[in-house]
Amino acid sequence: MNKEEVRSGIAQVWRLAEELGVAEIYSNPTPLPVNAEFRDLILSGSAGYIDVYNKALGLSHYNILLSDYSFFQFSIEGDDNVRYAFYPNPYASNSNEYNDWFRSRHEMVQAGFLTHEEFLSLLADKIGVGAVPLLRYENAPAQRKKFHHPCSHFHIGFHSENRWPVRRILTPAAFALLVFKFYYGSNWRAVGDDDHIEIENSFDRTLVSEKARCYLVSDMLFDPEEERAFYFG
Repeated sequence: MNKEEVRSGIAQVWRLAEELGVAEIYSNPTPLPVNAEFRDLILSGSAGYIDVYNKALGLSHYNILLSDYSFFQFSIEGDDNVRYAFYPNPYASNSNEYNDWFRSRHEMVQAGFLTHEEFLSLLADKIGVGAVPLLRYENAPAQRKKFHHPCSHFHIGFHSENRWPVRRILTPAAFALLVFKFYYGSNWRAVGDDDHIEIENSFDRTLVSEKARCYLVSDMLFDPEEERAFYFG
């Protein structure tokens, strides 16, 4: 995985978001550089998820903003050293009252009656009630430690020390497709379901094809003993 492949993958993720009807802003088409203000907040150890989400949103430190104000970050430092993240909107809920509030303010932004910055300010005053977890994927060969720090891994939720091993190196599109399938399932089914003879959803077919592009982690970085334990294949 190199920088050009990540850049191309970001564009593919935007096209998928458009097809699913969840695209909002294509903020940055290239892998994100380090943002010192955002990095320092994360490393402070005192910030909660809402603090981190609000900071990234306020700095526009994302590649793609979705229509529910969740967003994706994609970055790379040297070949194969990648970081992808999905930050869900922590204010979203199953409450009709909140959804009506969000929809009406969002329509005001689209109509030009409310600026994006004003909407962010209103959003920051809400109480976080979201249930979808932060999802990060990293491939970090130099940091790999057998059974402790997998080369390729997921972080699920805000706790930074949980690392779920992955046997493949994910592309940006593969990562985003997993997010779309599990957290935007109604759009996935409404847009993608068809009468294909084998896989009856076009996005599922794309996910199958994209998995084939996610090559296996080298045996030097994933020992046979580690394969005997649990991991995402």
